Amino acid sequence: MGKTTTTMKTLYYRLMRNQFIRFGMVGGSGLIVDLLTLAFFIQVVGLDPFISRVLSIWVAMTNNWFWNRIFTFKSAGSPFSEYLRFVAVNSVGAVINYGTYSALVGFLDGFSAYLAVILATLVSMTFNFVLSKIYAFKA
Repeated sequence: MGKTTTTMKTLYYRLMRNQFIRFGMVGGSGLIVDLLTLAFFIQVVGLDPFISRVLSIWVAMTNNWFWNRIFTFKSAGSPFSEYLRFVAVNSVGAVINYGTYSALVGFLDGFSAYLAVILATLVSMTFNFVLSKIYAFKA
């Protein structure tokens, strides 16, 4: 049992050192924020799915900036400057994300808005990671 515990701890520490894994974990939290925000604006406020999606992307983007700053990239740079760079970088990713979402919801009759969010997020994730690493959280 001791060897298994040591192996699991080693695997855990290796995974936690990997920025892409940490970025994916933050992205997972952002996806939950995105879905909850989308559901709120569609079901509670009564906005249409396309306007709701613009708002949910912005809320999730802000969540992801905060957690990527302290957990993924462990940045000590200017928060305001980083937020602006992160929003600029991720706005391009958001266009990809929103385009994928809109195509799925708009062209496939009855396609789930929530499944479209998940698929659109997967499409834009790698793009957002690369640009966040080299531009938004540059040292």
